[in-house]
Amino acid sequence: MRTVILISLLFILLRCGTQPQLSEVVNDMVVLTNYEPTTDFSQLATYAMTMDEVGLSSNTTYETALKNDYTKMITAQIKKNLDQTGHTQVDSTQNPDIGVNVIIVNDLSISQSFYPGGYYYPSYYGYSGYYGYGGYGGGYVSTSYFQQALLVIEFVNLKVKGAVPPPSVWVANIGDLVNSYDTSTKTREAIDQAFVQSQYLKR
Repeated sequence: MRTVILISLLFILLRCGTQPQLSEVVNDMVVLTNYEPTTDFSQLATYAMTMDEVGLSSNTTYETALKNDYTKMITAQIKKNLDQTGHTQVDSTQNPDIGVNVIIVNDLSISQSFYPGGYYYPSYYGYSGYYGYGGYGGGYVSTSYFQQALLVIEFVNLKVKGAVPPPSVWVANIGDLVNSYDTSTKTREAIDQAFVQSQYLKR
């Protein structure tokens, strides 16, 4: 319904000859959720989650975790929603039903165009490749950068004994963290929206 309203609004604005601002068209982060349909979520009562810190998967750093005010806000907001759905947080040593994985996926893509012709793409991960000093024979180089970051929240079912890794039963993909305005507020709203559109999580 939100998509239909947004498209209708955009159509009206274009008919009036008004160029919409980006902030008018993209007011919220995209929130995609999916779940394993055979899971009985009513039987998953307790959860374990690392607070204040989130995992990091990035092709620009070797760091594997982040801990700052932003990540503290993320885990606090997830906890708030899980508590409101009737789940109880426990320590990881207390045999929780759900393991909550929280990770930021940050990707930077670089491409170079050689004019009057030709292309060179550095390796996506690590940017391997040789920048030599051989004669090119004229022309110039144009470099393009594109960066995006997604917040991924995943529930794994720890009640399935012996499963390595434990099966994923719910996932939310939220983004874009890099190019959104007022990132902290929009992230909180997007986390709330992930639970709003996943009513089956309620106990």
